[in-house]
Amino acid sequence: MDEIGVMDLSVQASFLRVLQEREIMRIGDSKPTPIDVRVIAATNVPLEQLVAQGKFREDLYYRLNVIPIFIPPLRQRPEDLPKLCRFLLRKLNQDYGRAVKGVGDEVMRRFLAYKWPGNVRELENVLGRAIINMGFQDQVICSEHVPPLGWGGQAGQWVPRDISYPKEDDGETLRDAVARAEAEAIKRALERFSYNKTRAAKSLGISIRALYNKIHKYGLSRETS
Repeated sequence: MDEIGVMDLSVQASFLRVLQEREIMRIGDSKPTPIDVRVIAATNVPLEQLVAQGKFREDLYYRLNVIPIFIPPLRQRPEDLPKLCRFLLRKLNQDYGRAVKGVGDEVMRRFLAYKWPGNVRELENVLGRAIINMGFQDQVICSEHVPPLGWGGQAGQWVPRDISYPKEDDGETLRDAVARAEAEAIKRALERFSYNKTRAAKSLGISIRALYNKIHKYGLSRETS
């Protein structure tokens, strides 16, 4: 359960009962259903502080606080950045249908010097935007691919090249931009291999099943192209 500290007090009471009784009542059922679960809860605000402020139930806090694990912010563990980049790139490659192999040395030096106030979520977003800025044949993230870090970055640094941005009033979200880039990459791969889906999927670094799903999602069959 992520960000459990923002749970409403009324929901906290219900959740505490579930943990104590180890049972739930499904909507429409006439009797409770026993459950056997272990709960992993995460928060970016110390629950002790929320308890003192009356925003979190003390009994629920002690019910959850069995094995506390403190994960330092990313700025305090820069040695984890290379491993995190490799892990996140594997995930993003699958999401975007790409085959990016890694981060260039100059980019990694800049990453190591940055404080990452948004922690791993910010790192994932930066890598995702960098992939959108890359050409389809590019396999290593370079400085020109990476957007300004923080609130606008530093002047003269991290300026993406050859990128056409939508106008402010277009209302295109990051998700829209990713979908547009993904559809275009899949279309190019299909055309390059004369709609041989096995070869296109291999070139994109995705499974044939994932390719079929994306073709259906974006309406990219030969008949509609």
